[in-house]
Amino acid sequence: MSVFPPLDLSGDHHIHTKFCNHASGEMEEYVQAAVSKGLRTMTFLEHLECGLLYEQQIWLTPELFRLYFAEGLRLRKKYAGQIAVRLGVEIGWNAFAAEELLAVLESFPFEHRGLSCHFYFDGSRHLNLLSSKREHIDALAAIGPEPVLDAYFASLIEACAAIPCDKLCHLDAALRHLPPFRLTARHHKLISELLQLMLKKNIALEVNTSGYEVRPQPYPVLDIIWQAADLGIPLIPGSDAHHPRQVGRYFELLAGK
Repeated sequence: MSVFPPLDLSGDHHIHTKFCNHASGEMEEYVQAAVSKGLRTMTFLEHLECGLLYEQQIWLTPELFRLYFAEGLRLRKKYAGQIAVRLGVEIGWNAFAAEELLAVLESFPFEHRGLSCHFYFDGSRHLNLLSSKREHIDALAAIGPEPVLDAYFASLIEACAAIPCDKLCHLDAALRHLPPFRLTARHHKLISELLQLMLKKNIALEVNTSGYEVRPQPYPVLDIIWQAADLGIPLIPGSDAHHPRQVGRYFELLAGK
């Protein structure tokens, strides 16, 4: 029997494409991978970031989103009857670019909106919370995990209040490079506040299986998943695939197999 609350595992609802500049494989290869695994639905959830002071573009511009939609709609038609293909967006929150983010969201018919926070602003540049680059890991370590996570969870609360979305992505993924660190009472209070806001605004919680790549649990940890489920917050699984072979990865663990 699964230790997780009931989850509909017939679809993978967090899949990236080559258009974000840090994933590989053609969009059609992701669709074929999903079909081969018996999935009935899949959601491409491509990166949207605005106003970042960062050395590498790892998100889509409006021009790339147009290409993304063109290819996605082609694939939807080609694979109709085999799998339902949805075209969504993963919105990276930046309080200083809220109007720009909203403008892009109004420009495209995104079918699923995931909300996340990938960056910490140190006063002069944005540090990538999830990057494996040593420079960013060391810079964030120098600031210290407590203030970084204070800012991270506060940002998610701010984002959920400001951006219309369907779900919150990988809630505790900022812990990725902090394996020995335990969340403080303040962090748990912020998470509780966040979950209450999600309930009020009907925002689902993503169960992101990319967490299994670095720890024995998904993002977020099981305790937070159960907190959300007990409140009545819907749960949506996603692999955060950046390569076709990662589609539906570790879903068997969510099913208790």
